[in-house]
Amino acid sequence: MERRLTFTPRRRWLLEGLRAAVEAFWAAGIEEIYIDGSFCTEKPDPGDVDGYWVEPDDGVYDRIDPYWIDFELILVPHLRKWKARMWVDHGVEFFIHPAMQASPEMGFPEFFRQDRDGQPRGVIQVVKVSPK
Repeated sequence: MERRLTFTPRRRWLLEGLRAAVEAFWAAGIEEIYIDGSFCTEKPDPGDVDGYWVEPDDGVYDRIDPYWIDFELILVPHLRKWKARMWVDHGVEFFIHPAMQASPEMGFPEFFRQDRDGQPRGVIQVVKVSPK
């Protein structure tokens, strides 16, 4: 997967951010992690890595590093946008299912499985592989 997704410097930087997030999620006992968006395509310079994770239990919030659930927005002056710290520092934006909704009518699993026109699209599940 690394070779397929990291063919530009931007993509290599985004993969490092993805790794940091996923390792923090795994350390907290989170196993259902999904990504999508332009990082999962052949676009040479995607803007970020979009994704969500599924709450495994109520205790996850005691185990996870608070950094990864801090959604306070900060201004990114050169973009004139407000983004969460994880996006600013690592280029990743992970939401929490079912605690958060993409809209009042739609959760993140449904939201991530369709494009802007409502057409179906796939997502990638990030899985932990045991070393051989």
